[in-house]
Amino acid sequence: MDKELIGDGKIDAYVKFSYRSTKLKTKVLTQKKGGEIHWNQEFLVPAQLPIMGGLLRFSVWDEDAINDEIVGSFNLHSKDIIDLDGKTGMNGKYFWKNIYGAPLLDLLNKHADRMNENPLIASLWKGRILM
Repeated sequence: MDKELIGDGKIDAYVKFSYRSTKLKTKVLTQKKGGEIHWNQEFLVPAQLPIMGGLLRFSVWDEDAINDEIVGSFNLHSKDIIDLDGKTGMNGKYFWKNIYGAPLLDLLNKHADRMNENPLIASLWKGRILM
């Protein structure tokens, strides 16, 4: 853990994305305390119809010199965002997605990584991403 994450609130953040065999990563941006990060990047992911399902996994990471650390994550189901019948999916609209992870004081806890990787068991809201 770098002292900036706890101390002055600096984070060198990037997002990892995975869907089936596709794995992508955004560029690394530095956020200062109280600031926002704007990646303004698109991920183009091939999807085959009919969609049988599948989980899109997003995780936010802090890049460090020795070891990168996961900050939080969220998941989306592919069938929930791809509009197949004109009635379901996001229909090309932007939406906010919350990021959840482990509490900062629990980062050394053996369950912290599991909480950061699995938003269903995470207990702390870490922020949100505009999709």
